[in-house]
Parts: sequence; C-alpha cells; structure tokens
Amino acid sequence: MKLKKGTEIVVKIDSLVYGGRGIGSHEGMKVFVEDVVPGDTVKASLSRIKNNYAEAKLVELIEKSPQRIEPKCKHFGVCGGCKWQFLSYEDQCKVKEDQVRDAIVKIGHLDGALVQPIIPNETPWFYRNKMEVSFDTQNRLGLYPKGFHYEVFDMEECFLQSELMVEIVGKMREFQKKYKIPAYDSETHEGLLRNLIIREGKNTGECMVILVTSTGIFDHKNEFITLFKDDPRITSLYWTTVYQVPGQPTHTEEALLHGKPALTEILHLENGQKLEFDILPKAFFQTNTKQAEKLYSKVIELAGLTGDETVLDLYCGTGTIGLFCAHKAKEIVGIEENEQAVESARGNATKNGITNATFYLGRVEHRLSDLQHKPDVVIVDPPRIGLGEEVVNAVAAFGAKKVVYVSCNPSTLARDLAYFAGLGYFCESVTPVDMFPQTHHVESVAVVVRG
Repeated sequence: MKLKKGTEIVVKIDSLVYGGRGIGSHEGMKVFVEDVVPGDTVKASLSRIKNNYAEAKLVELIEKSPQRIEPKCKHFGVCGGCKWQFLSYEDQCKVKEDQVRDAIVKIGHLDGALVQPIIPNETPWFYRNKMEVSFDTQNRLGLYPKGFHYEVFDMEECFLQSELMVEIVGKMREFQKKYKIPAYDSETHEGLLRNLIIREGKNTGECMVILVTSTGIFDHKNEFITLFKDDPRITSLYWTTVYQVPGQPTHTEEALLHGKPALTEILHLENGQKLEFDILPKAFFQTNTKQAEKLYSKVIELAGLTGDETVLDLYCGTGTIGLFCAHKAKEIVGIEENEQAVESARGNATKNGITNATFYLGRVEHRLSDLQHKPDVVIVDPPRIGLGEEVVNAVAAFGAKKVVYVSCNPSTLARDLAYFAGLGYFCESVTPVDMFPQTHHVESVAVVVRG
C-alpha cells in the first residue's frame, strides 16, 4: 500500500524521543506519533511523509501500554502543558535520562557513559513559581490548548501551580465578568485585557500579581487594587501596559500599584549557603525553586573553586549562580542581555553583601570580544538554541581551565560539546536534572576541561 497523507496505519510505540513524541515503525519506516507512551499500540493518521520517516496523529488507542497511568488533571488532553501525566514519575525520569544519553552519543559523538544518573524532583507537583494565563474575547481566562493561538480554556485547576495561584486566576476571571472588561483582540487590536502573570516565592511565601493590558483607559484600576491589596499573601501588584503599533517596535511600561517593587526569594544550597534574591517583574528566575537549589549545588560542585579563580558567568540572569560562587572565587563577572535581570543581579549582590561580582548588560556574543578579564572558569546557561559555534570559539579562546555548561536542550548541548572537543576541551560528565516534571523538558549540567 502506497503511503500518503491521511492514510491510517497501526503502530506499536517503542520509545519516546526528545520533544515528547513516541516513535515506532511501519513497513520499515520510522513513524513519530504524539500523545503516546512506550508500549502503546495505536491507530494513527499520517500527516507528513519523508523518505525515511513519517509523522502521524493519534486516531485511536488500540492497546494501552502497561506504563500508561491515569492523568491527575481534568484539563489533561486539552491543555498543551504537562503532557506526560500519563507516565509514572519514575518512568518520566528514566526516559529523560535516556534522551540525554542518546543526544550525547548520536549528536555529540561522545561516550554515553559520561551521562550520570538523573537528579529527580522530590516534589513533582505544585513546583512552578511562575504562571502566565491569557484572556480571550469569549471572557475566558486560562491557557491555550495545543495548536490554538487566540482562544483559551477556562483553567479551573492546575497541579503544577500552587493553590494560591489558581485562586488568583479564579478571582480575576470573576473580576473581568463583573465589570465586563473586554479582552484584547489581536486581529482587530481592540479590547484591553491581555495576560495575567503570577510569580511566587516558594521559600518566602511572597506573591507578585501582574496584570498586562493593551493601551486604553483602565476604568477599573482602583477595583483591581482593592481585589488584592488586603490579601497579606500578595506582596506586589503591578499593571503593565503593552504599546503595540504596526511597523514599530513593541514596548511596555510597568506601574507598581501596591506593595513592594520586587519579589524576594531565598535559595538554600546543599553546602549550607543561603542567599536572598529580589526578582523584578521581567527578570528571569528558574521556574522550579526547589530543584534550582539542587541544580546550582551541582554547578558549584563541578566548578571546583578554590578561592583564587576569576569566574565568567554567561547568560547570568539575575546572577544566582555567580553570586553563589562568589564566596569561593576571587572575582565574578556576569553578562546578561535582559536589562531588568542585570539590575536585579547588581541589587542582589548588594543585598547579600557581595563585593567581588560585576554584571554587564549586553548580548554575550557582542560583549565577549571586548572583555578584559581572563577567566579561570566559565559558567554558561544559554537559552534553548545553545551557544553555537561562534560563542564556543570565543569561550575557548579565553583558555579557561574549565567550562560548566547548564543546558535546557540536550540536542544543542551535545552539538556544543562536540565543538568544544574540537578545540581541546573534553567532557568529563553530563548530569541530567529534572526541573520540569510532567513535561518532556529536561535540564543538564555538563563540565568540560582543557587538554
């Protein structure tokens, strides 16, 4: 039978690949199917056909895998978020460790034995410290179903966020309905309400609520303030306005309506260190606070600082990793392109009495060329696209004895480790860290040494 788009086939799923899709085979061709677990036998409809593989959409679950479990959330299947709820947490960790090892071998051309056992999450539910939900023109407030960009579903429960965060969403939904405030329509550019962002200090109990609107008169600003200002759990209340004109750069303006300008969080590391961090509304901070403490502990362990080193901290965000290294280093130099993050990093250094840390604003690839510091250790925590060959070459040119690489993408990590190997930096270990239970995402920490 000639395979064509729309043809329905039966596939036995063998494993999950990075990105969350299952892979099986049909008549010698690899077939990728979403929303399946290893061991499932499914009927799937082909959606894309290439020379040596095909992609297909799940039509029917013919035989369930013994690994498949009942999802916890009632929005599962509609929400595009935590799509691995149908796997036990133990199986999730095993799959993620295998995927990191697979990338290291197939893309990085390195020994799979370099990959260490994954560091699991002790609390695989209610771990997120940040939530962003959207308003739509049907007066709903929630998340986008997979494949949808304009209409959301009303989020009534979520087991990745705290009960407080879900409660705040419910209050805002009723607030919108009570005052009949129109949501922003991206096609007509009419309406006001865009998003609601909630940030939470897991170790401090503080909570920041940010209402994002388009330009226009917010007639019910005082009522919005009243809705939250008497709740002692809400320590910061912001109103952010998005200025968006076709053909011109989009920019935002923030107005603090009530409480503190920053959210304070405390991180505790396994070596007994404790630091306080002030987080501004736009500043990046690891989404899983408790697991970030384990991640940073691993980074500091691998950095192996003795007190004499100059440490270069690239893509440093609010300075968390560099500041934790400061007491065991001679000097910390951080680079970050997010202006609020750099502001937070500098403030966090002052807040914690750290005087040997300097943070520069700018894109890493632009700043490295004129940097006067000569680092002994380089720590990098780039976005999903990784470093790329240009930045790897620039980092290697410093001649640092060690590079510690924090990655949220096994594929680009493996590619960059191969670049480092070509420049005389050899990988000693790669440790997966599960920062995002119930999803396919996985963090890793790798260390490469010169010569």
